[in-house]
Order: sequence, then C-alpha cells, then structure tokens
Amino acid sequence: MLLNHINHSSYRKPLIYCVSFLLVFLTDIAIIACGPEADPYDYYVSFFHNNLAENNAYQPFSFTGYTFVYDDNEPQSEPLINSSEWAGYFKGDVKVSDVAKVMYGLNAPTDSVVNAAYFSQKSKLPDSLTQNSFLKALQQKKYAGALAYYELAKKIEPEATVENQWDPQPRDTAKMISLANEASKLGSKETDSFLKLRYFYQAQRMFRYAGNRDKARNVYTTYIEKQPSASHVKGWSLSLQAGVEPDSVRSAYLFSRVFENYPERRIQAYRNYYYNHANASDVLKLAKNDSEKAVIYAIEGLGDPEYNINYLKEIYGCQPNSPVIGILLAREVNKLEEQFLDNKIDKRSSPILNPVKAYYYAYGFNYVDPEQAKSDKIARAHMADLSKFCEQVFTERKFKDYGLAKIVQAYLSWMLDDTKAGTVYLSQLDKVSLRNKLNDQKQIVKLLLTAQSIQKLDSLNEVTLLPLLQWLDKKVESEANAPKEVDNYMAYSTYSYRRFTGTARNFYQTVLAPAYYKQGYISKAAAAVVKGESLVAHKEWRDEVTTNFWQNYLRPGSVLKLIEWKNRSPNDPYLKLLTSNLAFYSNSNLYELLGTTYLREHQYQKAITALNRVGEAYSDSLAKNSFSSTEESDPFINQMADYPKVWTKAGSKGYNKLDFAKAMYALQRKMKTEPNNADHYFKYATALYNTGMHGNSWQFISYTWAAADAGRKKVHYYDDDYIQSINAEQYFLKARAVSNNTEFKAKCTFMAAKCRQKQIIKPEYYGNDYDKRIKKYAAEVRHNPFFEQLTVYSKTRFYKQAVNDCSYLRDFLKSR
Repeated sequence: MLLNHINHSSYRKPLIYCVSFLLVFLTDIAIIACGPEADPYDYYVSFFHNNLAENNAYQPFSFTGYTFVYDDNEPQSEPLINSSEWAGYFKGDVKVSDVAKVMYGLNAPTDSVVNAAYFSQKSKLPDSLTQNSFLKALQQKKYAGALAYYELAKKIEPEATVENQWDPQPRDTAKMISLANEASKLGSKETDSFLKLRYFYQAQRMFRYAGNRDKARNVYTTYIEKQPSASHVKGWSLSLQAGVEPDSVRSAYLFSRVFENYPERRIQAYRNYYYNHANASDVLKLAKNDSEKAVIYAIEGLGDPEYNINYLKEIYGCQPNSPVIGILLAREVNKLEEQFLDNKIDKRSSPILNPVKAYYYAYGFNYVDPEQAKSDKIARAHMADLSKFCEQVFTERKFKDYGLAKIVQAYLSWMLDDTKAGTVYLSQLDKVSLRNKLNDQKQIVKLLLTAQSIQKLDSLNEVTLLPLLQWLDKKVESEANAPKEVDNYMAYSTYSYRRFTGTARNFYQTVLAPAYYKQGYISKAAAAVVKGESLVAHKEWRDEVTTNFWQNYLRPGSVLKLIEWKNRSPNDPYLKLLTSNLAFYSNSNLYELLGTTYLREHQYQKAITALNRVGEAYSDSLAKNSFSSTEESDPFINQMADYPKVWTKAGSKGYNKLDFAKAMYALQRKMKTEPNNADHYFKYATALYNTGMHGNSWQFISYTWAAADAGRKKVHYYDDDYIQSINAEQYFLKARAVSNNTEFKAKCTFMAAKCRQKQIIKPEYYGNDYDKRIKKYAAEVRHNPFFEQLTVYSKTRFYKQAVNDCSYLRDFLKSR
C-alpha cells in the first residue's frame, strides 16, 4: 500500500545508474558487476534546498521518490517530551536529563538493580545513580504517588514493547488485561491529575495491545478525552484511540489531529492516516474549522509524488500562514528537478561529463523515453501554475516567508532558460528581509542566473562569478564537520546533511564544467569537475564523474596544465579558486595519469619521463592484469585465440607501465634504424593488440575493463587500441609487407584479421529489428576481408592450424 505514494517513474534513471556505477567509480577493476542502490537523497540534480521552511518539524516529509518519508525519525523526541513533563511535575527539583537517563537510558542489568532498590529494597543503587535527582525525588514522601505510578509503569513496559522485532514473543494477554484493570483502578482513586492521566493511558494501551479494542475505546472516551490537560500523553492516547476506531474516515481524521499537534508522533500519524485509505473529501467533512482542513490538505499534499498545486491552494485558502506551505513549495520544485531539470541537464551534458550516458552510448543502450516530450510539456505547464501561485503569495504577503515564493519564481525561470525573468524576480527581493536559509537559496539562484547569462567564459566574465563562488566555498567549508542528522536510510547519503556540498558539486560538474568543455577549455573543465568534488575536501571519497572524466578523456596537454596549476598556484583569484581542489591529488597520481595518456598516444619517450616520477610504491599499487593484483603480464606474448589469457610464459617477464614504455620506445627506435626487420613490427603490433580489452595488458592504457567492452562503439580517444586494434592491424600489415617468410606472412594476416574483427560494432540491444541486425553482425564477422587474403597461404602449417582453431574462418571457407 505504501507504493501508491511513491513516484514509480523516478526509479527509471537510478536503475540505469546502478548498472554502470562501478564502471566509472572504481579504478583498475576487471569484471564489472551491478552497483549499489541509488541514494534516495541524491539521485537527481538539485539546486533547491529542501530545508528552507521555517518549521523543521515537517522536514521528514521532504520529497524523495525512493522512500515513503524523507526521514524515519520523528521531528521531536517522545522520551525527551515525557522526561520534560516529569521534570516539570517535580517543580524544578529534577533535571530533565536525570529523568531521561532513568526512564530511557539504562541497560537491562542496571534497570533491574534500580527496580530492586526501589521496589524490594534488596539492593543499593549503582554509584552512577546515587545523585540522580529523579530517583532522589521519588524517595520523598510527598512524591509517594509518583513512586507508585513508576512501579506500575515498570511492570507494564515489558508488555508494551517488543525486544526482538524479528522474533516477537507471544503476548500474555491475560497479564496485559490484569495490568490494565490495575491501572484503571489506581487511576480512578488518584486525585493528582498528572498521574491520573498517565494511569488511564497505561490502562488504555494495555487493553489495546491485549486486543480488547472496546475497553480501550471506553477508557479513552470516559476518562481521557475530556480531561483538561496540555500533556502530550493526551496525544499518545488519541493516537491509540485513532488506531482502534472502526470507522476508517474518522480514524484518518483523528490521526490528522495527532499529526498537527504532536510532532513526536507525526510520522506515525502520517503513515496511519494513509493506512486507512480514506477518501480525503470524506475526512474533510469531519474537520471543525479551516485550520483542521488545512492539516488534512497538508497530509494529502505531503503524500503526493506527482505534480499537484491544488493542495497548496487549498491550504493557502484555509490557513495562509500554514507552516506546511514552505515544505510543499520545496516539494513541488524538487519534483520538477527530478522529472524535468535532471533530464534537461542530462541531454545538454557531453557524455564525457556524464559517465552513465557514455556507458550506455558505448554499449548500445541509447534509451530515449518516448514519453519525455509529453512529460516536459506537463512540467512546463506546472511551472506556469506554480509561478502564478507564487506571485499571489508574494503579492498578498499573508504567508510569513512570502519571499520564498519569489525565489521559487526566479529558480523556475532559470530552469526554463529565461534569465531575464529570473533576474527581475530576484530584484524584487532587494528590499525584502529574508531569513538566513532563504537568503542562501537566493544566492544560489543568483549564481545560476549569472552563469546562465554568460555567453562565453573568459577572464572578463569569470570575474562576475568569483564573489558568488567564494561565498559558496565558505558554505561548503562550514559543512566539513556537519553531523549526520538525516542519514538513516543509506550510509553513504552524504548530501542529505551537506546541502551546499551537493550544490557545489552540481554547479561545477553540471553547469560550469560542461560550459568549459564546450568551449574547448579542457583543463578548466577538468579543474571544475574536481572542484565540484567537494567530498575530497572533507577527506572522503572521490566521485565517479571526476574518475571517468580524468581517466578517460584527458590528453597529455591537459594533464600537464593540471600539474602546473597544482604545483604552482595561479595568481589569478578566479583560477586559484577553481584549481584549489587539485591540492588533494598527489603528484604520483597526476604523473601516472600523464604517463598513461602518453602511452595511449604512443609517445613512449615522454611516458618514460612521466612514469619515472611516479614512484615505485604507487606504481606497484596499480592493477597488474584483469584477474590478478600481483601477477604482471607480458604484452609481447602472441596468442592465436584471445582466451584463455596467457599472462606470462616460461622465460618471459612481467611488465609494469614504465617497463612497457621503455620496451615500446626501444622498438620504435629499432623500427626507424632497421625498417626492413619484420620482427620489430610484429612485436610492436602484438603489444598494441594486447593493450586492447581482448589482450592481456589492457591495464597499460585503460583504468577499467568490462566484458561488454567487446564490440562496442568508440567513445574514448584511445579506443583505436583498446577496442578496435586499428594501430595493431597497421603494424601487422607492415610486418607482413617486409617479410619473405610465407609462414610469418600467414601469421601476420591472421592477426590482422583478428584486429579487423574488433572493428565490427555489435548491434544495440533494443529495437524490433535486433534479430536482423545481429544476423548482419554475425555475417560480417565471418566475412572478414583478411580471411580471403589468408587463403593465399593455404599451404602453410599456420594456415592449417588457424582453420582448425578458428570457427569464424571455417564458416567463411564453407560459405565461399
């Protein structure tokens, strides 16, 4: 039943993300498996903070399409409220903390000692409790009634709680009813209203848990409902009454009263309201006034995952200053971010800055939601309605935080690329006094609009961004030691309590970096990507966007510029800020990356220079081959079949990146000095072939490997080697051209055929014509042009071995 209130459409993208998360997040990994579940607090691009409402007691109902509520923790603590009431009962003689410690903070053995010390006088209090003001007060004669109640409450508590939720013990209903009757009897005799209410509450819940709903209802209506008291115990009792109410509509109504007035039971009441499945129009008929109607509309609105402005309008009409208006406004904006903005940014971002998009482009899963255009149209219409409502709120100023409405309008304008309108909306707040959180959100929107107004990012325009980015830097830094106050669902949900950190990441990685990349400023794009990786500053993990972009798309010139910025901080204030996070990367890391980019471009002499600066310890920490972290591979081993892999042979040595660079540079020189030596070309070609995903030394040019890499499209600039073996083919043919040995020529031709096979792209895994396309692919693989050339060497031993070992070649020969 809970799934009715979760936005199913919001699962689409995160499910796609999980398939590829590990591919781009982890370095030097061989086989790629499914990644973790999506973070329910951070699965779409968001710049609009969800904690802007003044009343944080409604924060658990912020928007997320993944969980029934944003936070399972009640807004206020029931133990703290109860302890405070007890401390008040003792008229200042007792500390709240002492009550809480005794009632809720003792372990089972200590609790048993306390019970024995008070109720049977068989033991002494532990030293840690001898000065406890609550226990000392209970010893006083004037509080004998409180001690008697406490004694009964300690008997009841084990019957009201379940120690092991996974293995609950059968209820002793007879004992429960006996305790309920005892509580009722003592409550009837008690003259102290504070204790009287609590006795009847204990009776009510014992009857309720024993399954006697009628008696539980009778206790409430007879002894509790009309008792004048501001105690929250009345709310807990009302919650029990709502639970035993047979009429689902009335039950929902009662839970709405608990929802409004008792924040320590707000989430519980919210859930139970929905468990009733009551029609809101029927519940509204029971409301006694507009304020109660506003609460019912609020519950309905907080549970709606789809666009819906009607609840906002109804609440505003009933109670214009309702504290729920702020959270509902944020929810509507967050829904638009999830369903409209995230897709818009996804389409605008280069695959280079979107590892998931790059992954799916490469592997043929170019899913396009056929309903997206329709969804965008609906979103735009909703934005128009929401903006109109916000204009009313701002103009009438009945809502205390009316400035929030104007911030929403400005942000919606940014989402729609209407920079001019957004700027005008923000200017209307110039003379409006805003709370700190609202002013912070205003600054974020101002940053977005300023960036949107810049046609070309150059030193002149960068200056306009600097003050806003410096402000954002300070906000991120202020979150460095933020307590994990919301993170109760996913352990890695950092952004749920570091909102500015998430804002910075999203701005740098989805706004600024793509703009730099589009203009060809690759080094600045790379710096922006890592600047957005604010978690580095918090000494936590690095994210997949930086890993993907740096390891797959940077060329030597860009890496050299990053090294320069890291080791010699720029004088320009803007550039200094942009490159500040480079300090968290070691020179070993950067020079290793530089060396790898040189290996990809076959600039082996420069690769040697770079890799010599890496350091042996860092070099040894890198992956050695697809399956072993210790065994290095020999890239000069030539295999007729790609599988099973042969890493080294007897007499051969394993190579690391530096060894490989030295060997390849030596071969380059030999090919120049001995241009007619076929062995040099063949050995060089074999090494290039083995740096492909199908070879035994892919780790020299790639940081990741996946079985699905085979036959995919070219995405990375080094895919000529890693995927398609284009360069290896050329050198196998050069080796064949200068050789006079027919056996050797046959071998070169077969290896060229293997290279050409790698250049045939596998069909994409979607569409009604997949069967047709896969058959075409199979035919292309079996009609390799080099197979025909190989028949020239049909008299050789190698040819006969190839026919025996290669089924594709046999199929080709059969089809001739």
